[in-house]
Amino acid sequence: MSNESSSKRKRALTVLLGVLIACVLCGCGYLIWQQFQVFRAQQQMQGAAVPDTPDDGGELQENPIDFNALWENNVESYAWVYIPGTQINAPIQQSSTDDFYYLTHDQNREGSPVGCAFTQSANSLDFSDPVTVIYGHDTDGVFKNLHYFEDQEFFDQNDTFYIYRPGHVLTYTIVSAYKYDDRHILNSFDFSKASVRDEYFAYVANPDSMLKCVRDGVELNVDSKIVQFSTCMLDEYHGSSRYIVTGVLVDDQETK
Repeated sequence: MSNESSSKRKRALTVLLGVLIACVLCGCGYLIWQQFQVFRAQQQMQGAAVPDTPDDGGELQENPIDFNALWENNVESYAWVYIPGTQINAPIQQSSTDDFYYLTHDQNREGSPVGCAFTQSANSLDFSDPVTVIYGHDTDGVFKNLHYFEDQEFFDQNDTFYIYRPGHVLTYTIVSAYKYDDRHILNSFDFSKASVRDEYFAYVANPDSMLKCVRDGVELNVDSKIVQFSTCMLDEYHGSSRYIVTGVLVDDQETK
């Protein structure tokens, strides 16, 4: 082999090694960035003050969520969810341009693999729809701890969650938590029809699922308004199933 051929081979190997090192460094850098995003998302929820829950004293209370402060960071933060016992305590977003925007962006509109809690444009912003679906990632995401409700004892002991919006605190009783398929709920059912709502609510109250917890004594009717939290199964990241936790509106308290 000539010296020239040997030199070319060495240069090619050097270039290849450089590319491999660059790829490894980029991969490591992405993993570090991803873990930082996970850490930041967890800190945001853990650092958020636990909102006051409704007071039956009769006087108009201050809303515990400072929406003006939220809007300084993101005008699309339109509500707040607090689920006692789960450490889920975070704002809810709805993008005006892209239904999937908050799968890859955090509550401050910064790119993040963790995303945040969000609804899609098919839902109104006042939770007046028969069915509101709130989405969020499970693995290290905002809804990871929804899977606590897979445990029957935890489900039995934690029956309430709250949604705060300007001028209102909404109280929900948790009806059921179950494994479901990955269909798009709002696109799959015409909830404007009473017969469809009646059938769907009957399923929610007693889902046909091997993995489910159901609360006895909670009734749904065609006029009920439910919120469903939807996330992936922990062992099926972006798989064919979803985990759904459902609550029915039981109180709407006005605030200042």
